[in-house]
Amino acid sequence: MKQTILTVTTSVLITCGIAFGTAKAGLWERATSLLDTTVPTTSFAIEAKGWNMRGYEFVTPTGARCVSMTGTEKGGLSCDFSKDWTRGE
Repeated sequence: MKQTILTVTTSVLITCGIAFGTAKAGLWERATSLLDTTVPTTSFAIEAKGWNMRGYEFVTPTGARCVSMTGTEKGGLSCDFSKDWTRGE
C-alpha cells in the first residue's frame, strides 16, 4: 500500500514538473501580473522599407506619456515625464 501511494505521488510530481517546465510563458505572465494596473494604449504601424515597425503610445498611472517603438530586431521606449506634455504648441 505504501509503495502504491509513493508511486502515485512520484508520478503526479513528475507529470506536474514536466507540465510546468514545458508550459508557455503566457500562463506565468498572467499569473504574476493578475493584480497589475492596465493602462489603455494606442497602437500604430509605420511603413518603412525592409522593417516591420510598430508603435504603442500610453500614459502611465504617474502621468508620464510614453511611446514604445518595436521592430524586427530592435526596439525602444521614450517617456516624457514633464507635466506640460498635454499642452498644445
